[in-house]
Amino acid sequence: MAQSAIGTCEICNKAKGIDFCQECQQLFCNNCKLMHFRMKISRNHTFRDVDQPEVKLTLCEEHEWPYILFCETCSSLICTKCAYKNHISHKIEEITVEKISEQQNKVSEQLERCSKNIKERQRDASEVKGQMQNNGKDYIELREEINSRGKTIKSYVDEVVVSLTIQVLETEQTQQQTGNAFIDQIQKVDKKISELKLEQNKITEERSGVALLKSLQNFESDNNSFMFKIPCMPELNKLLFSDRPTKNELKLKTQELFGNLDCGFESEYYESDSDTE
Repeated sequence: MAQSAIGTCEICNKAKGIDFCQECQQLFCNNCKLMHFRMKISRNHTFRDVDQPEVKLTLCEEHEWPYILFCETCSSLICTKCAYKNHISHKIEEITVEKISEQQNKVSEQLERCSKNIKERQRDASEVKGQMQNNGKDYIELREEINSRGKTIKSYVDEVVVSLTIQVLETEQTQQQTGNAFIDQIQKVDKKISELKLEQNKITEERSGVALLKSLQNFESDNNSFMFKIPCMPELNKLLFSDRPTKNELKLKTQELFGNLDCGFESEYYESDSDTE
């Protein structure tokens, strides 16, 4: 049967016909449509809104009835039989072509906004690509500068090593000379004292009385009352570093000589309009 010209339900002839059964070719109101689905012979019929393109409904796997309802409590599609059996007292919303079309338009609008945003980001991507190419040239120069600084610092380190090594060798040589001179002087004085002792013993053995006294007085006078120039012991202080930095401290000081690299890069993530709604 053809669609009613006056747009009323062709089953009850009272309510407004809003859905068209594609198998029966009849207009149905919402209540008659639900009753139509409860009949075994027509439970698999498909409906479409009279003002919308044809929409084929998906069948429930359990009851083989079309999904025409959405259970907001369970967040799932259900058929009419599901609603009466398993979703009593749940918040249920009817799925209509209008709602599907509305959702399609909403998604299309969101995708269109995303498309505009991505076009802007594509321009940004082109700019980033150019920056990367320019930075690539700068990075080559930067690596060359790092190598140059490294060679310069190494040459300075070599100079310092040579200078400190010479300082150690000169200090060691000076201390050895000072120490050996002190030892030689002590040995000379010791030898002189030994010689004087022998001379004293000889005088004592060969003379006595007044002659011995006179000889000892002359002996003392000749040797300046034994006033020997005995040198003081020199101070041979050990040469050491004033500080002992750790390996990590040496590494940090070396880094300071090179200088720090400042990238100044800050990543930024963009959200599409659909994410903020």
